Amino acid sequence: MLKGVVGPSSIIRVQTWDSEARPAPAVIQVLGGAWPQKTGTVASGGIDTICVGPTDWLVLAADPDPTPLLRRLDVLFAGSTFRATNVSQALIRVKIEGREARDLLAKGCALDLHPQRYPPGQSSRTRFADMPVIVRCMRPSTFECIVALSYADYFLSWLEDAALEFYGRPRLDGDEQWG
Repeated sequence: MLKGVVGPSSIIRVQTWDSEARPAPAVIQVLGGAWPQKTGTVASGGIDTICVGPTDWLVLAADPDPTPLLRRLDVLFAGSTFRATNVSQALIRVKIEGREARDLLAKGCALDLHPQRYPPGQSSRTRFADMPVIVRCMRPSTFECIVALSYADYFLSWLEDAALEFYGRPRLDGDEQWG
């Protein structure tokens, strides 16, 4: 089932120019988990962190107001090569779950989504129906796609159309709007 757009949440992009840099232990403590170093891995704690590149991470928090977390990270990153930027208004998160979630996503991208190759905690930047998308496996039958807001309508329409094969007329939970 297409779950639709994940409600308001904070998305903070963390970057560094130094591929050898490691965040201070206080940063990891604030995020409530480990810091993923390997591209494609996710650290889940109180706040989820996705390593989307060797020097690029997305920090996902349930709080719709990113300001407190962003300020804390700015203080903790002071004097380091790390920088944090609020991208909450530039990206949307779409949740997809159900038995056919892997097959549905496989229709739009070239990732090998077999459970042994793409287990929970795995993520990838990929081209999905000609759009740049981050695909994240949260549970065996639950995925999250992170998409630029400018592609939101097209992405959701594409998913609804592709889901016809599996669900008949798909239904997005709620009537969320974005932007």
